Amino acid sequence: MNLHPLDTNVFDVKQLVADAVNRVAPVAEILEPSKPRAVSSIRLLLIEDDELDAAILLRTLRKQTLISFTVDRVASMHEAITKLQVNDYDVALADINLPDAMGADSFEQLTAFDSCLPIIVLTGHEDDDLALRAVQSGAQDFISKSNLSTQGIVRTIRFAIVRQQMSLGYQAAAQTDSLTGMPNRRTLDCEFSGAAKVAKHLGTPLCVAMIDIDHFKNVNEQFGHCIGDAVLCQVATLLMRHIHGDTWACRFGGEEFALLMPQYDIVEAQNFVEEFLNRLQSQQIMVGNQRLEITASAGLSCVSCDESRAVAFARCSQALRVAKSNGRNRIELFTESDSPKVS
Repeated sequence: MNLHPLDTNVFDVKQLVADAVNRVAPVAEILEPSKPRAVSSIRLLLIEDDELDAAILLRTLRKQTLISFTVDRVASMHEAITKLQVNDYDVALADINLPDAMGADSFEQLTAFDSCLPIIVLTGHEDDDLALRAVQSGAQDFISKSNLSTQGIVRTIRFAIVRQQMSLGYQAAAQTDSLTGMPNRRTLDCEFSGAAKVAKHLGTPLCVAMIDIDHFKNVNEQFGHCIGDAVLCQVATLLMRHIHGDTWACRFGGEEFALLMPQYDIVEAQNFVEEFLNRLQSQQIMVGNQRLEITASAGLSCVSCDESRAVAFARCSQALRVAKSNGRNRIELFTESDSPKVS
C-alpha cells in the first residue's frame, strides 16, 4: 500500500463506498423469483442414440402448434458437450443410456458442464426409482418413451424450464457475495467439479489461482472498514471485467479471490493472472487528497487428474505464501518444493 499526492485518473472513494453500501440491494430483490417469461419458442438439445426413438420424439413435437421448437439432435454425451460449448439451449432431453454415459452419469455430466440447463431424462423403462435418482442428480423431470403424448411432452418441457428459472432465482441469492456481487465460496465446489470433469472428458488443462490483496489489514486499520469494503468492491469489479470465456472467479473469503481457468495451460494461466495484477496496480483510489495504490499477490497451480478442489487450492495457497514472502505484488507457481517436508 503506497500513498501519493493528489493525481488525476483515479477512483473517487466516496463513490466506491456508496457502491459498496448499495451493492446489497440487487441481491435482496433476487430473493423473490422473477415472473417466468412466456414460452413461444424453445431451443432444445435432444441426446438420443436410437434413430427410431429420436424420430418418434421429433414427430411428436411437430404435432403441436403452441410452441416453435428448434432441435439439435446428438447421439452421445461427447457430442452433447461439444454442442453446449458453442450453443445456448433452453432445455435438454437426454436418454438415460448412451454409448459413453450410463444411468446417473448421463445427467451428472450435463449438470457439471452447464448447471443452469434444465434436463429431462428419457428412458425406455417404467422405473420410479430411476426417476427419483434422476431428479436427485439434477434432472428436472422424467419421461418414459413407452408413454409419449404430444400434450404430455410439451407440458413437461415447459414446466421443467419454469422450475429451473425459479430455482436459479433462489440459488442466486444464496450463491452471491452480498458486498461485491461476485459468486461466493459456496459455488466454488460446484464450479470446480464441473470444470474438472470437462477437462478430464476433453483431455484439456485446468489451472486455478488464489489472489490475495496485499497489506489489506493496513487499509482497514488506517482508513476504516468502509474504505476497506470499497477496495474489495473495486478489486472484484476489475477481476470480473478481466475474466472472459470459460474463466470464472469468486470471492473466496476476506481479501482472497479464487480463479478457475479451463483450457489454460500453466504458461497461459500465468500470463492471464499477471495481466490482472498489473492492471490492478495501475489503478488508484482517492482517500482525501491522497492516492491509495492497491496490489495483490497470487498463487497458481495446474490441476492434476482427479485432484480435489481442496487439494488444488491448498497448492495455490502454498504458492501464494511464497509470493508473499518473496516481496508481494507477484505470482508464484506451485512446485513440489513448496510442499511441507515430512521428516
